[in-house]
Amino acid sequence: MAFGEIFFSVLEVAGTISFAISGAMAALEKRVDLFGVIFLGATTALAGGIIRDVLIGKTPPSAFSNYRYMAIAAVTAAIVFLIAWLSKEHYEHNVDVVSAVNNIFDAAGLGAFTITGAKVAMGMGYMDNGFFVVFLAMVTGIGGGVLRDLMIGEIPFVLRKRIYAVASILGGIVYYQLVWHRVDDMAAAFIGIGIVFGLRMLATIFKWNLPKAYE
Repeated sequence: MAFGEIFFSVLEVAGTISFAISGAMAALEKRVDLFGVIFLGATTALAGGIIRDVLIGKTPPSAFSNYRYMAIAAVTAAIVFLIAWLSKEHYEHNVDVVSAVNNIFDAAGLGAFTITGAKVAMGMGYMDNGFFVVFLAMVTGIGGGVLRDLMIGEIPFVLRKRIYAVASILGGIVYYQLVWHRVDDMAAAFIGIGIVFGLRMLATIFKWNLPKAYE
């Protein structure tokens, strides 16, 4: 396996772990049971990639043809549950810290999956269709979180707060343009991830939101 392939495989694993942690922590806030934590963690980690694969006609989606990612997501979510269960009082009395940690992992997962989504789209022959590449990058990045929020009875985070989908779109555009202009793929990936992660962190720190008609 070439070094570039290894790099993007590691990136997918990192994104899977990050989103599984984020999904599991969101599930814990809703006081669901062990199965619920694992299910929501896996959903957050895998649903975006499943939607992407369906849109490009890749069946079965990678999540069902390569069980490694499902296993990684499930084990990660189970570990998060175990940590919370073993330190219940500490976990419950540090809600702000838990929320901040969750936000960091969520931003990391968003960056990683935005880039891998664009990479898959280009690898399937859509390099000349920049709009579709960026759209699939965004879907891969936000799809799992949207489904997670709907399942726990929340308005999806992406529709209400903190420059979420916009960060994914901008990261996808920059990555696509860099690759289009023949910048090294891994360098382009690091820059794209940095933009997504950086925007999410800045939006959180400075409370940046898109305008709303009503507050």
